[in-house]
Amino acid sequence: MKTLVTTLVGIATLGAALSAFAAPDWQAIEQARKHAQVQPVKAEAVTPLEKCSQKRLVLPLDHGPRAQTTPYLNAKRKEAFDAEMKACKEAAAKSGMTQINSVTHV
Repeated sequence: MKTLVTTLVGIATLGAALSAFAAPDWQAIEQARKHAQVQPVKAEAVTPLEKCSQKRLVLPLDHGPRAQTTPYLNAKRKEAFDAEMKACKEAAAKSGMTQINSVTHV
């Protein structure tokens, strides 16, 4: 009985130790490296209009006992954000028109 328990404990220990000696999965590492190289290419392909639409307005809490700002300041932030979005969309439209014009003149 004592040898059976010792054998089972030894097999369990050996099984647990084998995972510590496992080699890295090189195929998964190379695949992750290739995927990481592809990501910057996708980020450069974003149009100016898409950059404008990706921006979001996040306002701090302006009411309650733990308010971080006032409603007046949030209104100012919203006005500034709306002006920035309008300018961004106008610039995107203007750059889109110049790209279209440069293609048609070629």
